[in-house]
Amino acid sequence: MSEAPSKYRTWLLLLVGAGLVVAGLFAYEFFYRYPIWTLHAFVIPSSSVCPTVCKGERILVEMRGEEPYVPKRDDVVVFEHGPDQLNYIKRVIGIPGDIVAPGSGNTILVNGSPWQPPPGCGKSLLSVEKVGDNAAPVDFKEIRVPPGQIFVIGDNLNNSFDSRIEHFDPVTLDKVRGRPVMIYWSSESSRFGCPIR
Repeated sequence: MSEAPSKYRTWLLLLVGAGLVVAGLFAYEFFYRYPIWTLHAFVIPSSSVCPTVCKGERILVEMRGEEPYVPKRDDVVVFEHGPDQLNYIKRVIGIPGDIVAPGSGNTILVNGSPWQPPPGCGKSLLSVEKVGDNAAPVDFKEIRVPPGQIFVIGDNLNNSFDSRIEHFDPVTLDKVRGRPVMIYWSSESSRFGCPIR
């Protein structure tokens, strides 16, 4: 009679042990790649980068003051901007030397090719966000991104204050503070833990 409970207890201990090993490996990999002292928590204040990160979501950002982060094309970055040096989150679509221009309709051309946002993670929040689909496309002039600067946009093209807007302009690399790593809280549970790409 005691054999069945003993067998279940053994399987339960094996499952718990395996779960702890997997969790430990994940934690080691995550914190080895992103040391805890470099991670800062932010709440997203607007829908400008939705569907990648949406209003109200909470994210972790790797911020390394002593080792400035040099972004690549398509990276999402956090940077300081404006007279109050507020933190903004946008996507880099143009690096020094790239030509960024308006395309037909609501497209943006980067070096002559239409730019496409990467697919989102988890269940889309577009159904609950007002993403400005009915707004007029933002008109801007073709630009060759100057040395030491990046051209940034929000994934929500019709509802984003970004480099396409006069007086926002491209962002200088010295203003880049870090890069978002993951969503740690969202109103949509399938987005918990989503990497930000």
